[in-house]
Amino acid sequence: MSIVPHRVAASARGGIAPIARRLHALGVSANAVTVVGFLVTVAGAALLASGLPGTALVVLLLGTLSDAVDGQIARAAGGGTRFGAMLDSSLDRLSDAALAISAVYLGTTVPLGTTLPSTLSFWGGLALLVASFQVSYIRAKAESLGEGASVGLAPREARIALFLVGVAAWAITGTFLLFAAAVAIAAFLATLTVIQRLAHMASALNEKKG
Repeated sequence: MSIVPHRVAASARGGIAPIARRLHALGVSANAVTVVGFLVTVAGAALLASGLPGTALVVLLLGTLSDAVDGQIARAAGGGTRFGAMLDSSLDRLSDAALAISAVYLGTTVPLGTTLPSTLSFWGGLALLVASFQVSYIRAKAESLGEGASVGLAPREARIALFLVGVAAWAITGTFLLFAAAVAIAAFLATLTVIQRLAHMASALNEKKG
């Protein structure tokens, strides 16, 4: 079970469906929104790395909205293409990397190990980068083997939500430690998700073998 309940995620997708249908009617393609959303997210990550959490939060929220809208536009168009699915997945991985790298960079703005926030941000960002890629890879590999592996506490939407909560906490309170802690928590939960998915696949594949 994800830390973001399925019904909440489903409600959010349902809420943006009218926007997606309108964009589709205007001739906006899902792939175009995917690319724009990626560029906006990278811009938000750059603003965050520059120490501007308030501005970064607004931009990252727009990037997250775009990331959610593209799939809905594809559905409004009668279903996405295989290239669109590949493009979306590829740019999602790069977006995740941009966010994690911004945390890593922020952790280097003071000598490592001299403060708790810098240590959490640096090592948490690195762990989040690795674990996020592993979570996605295990799911993709499982699907190639004819299995499903969407289990775990922190799928992508949960990790993004935690990251944004950390950015918002930093922007509102001016306390960088809150952001660093959110990154570390996201990294920890992503690592647990890797373990959960591996355990799930071990059980599923061993059952098939038996």
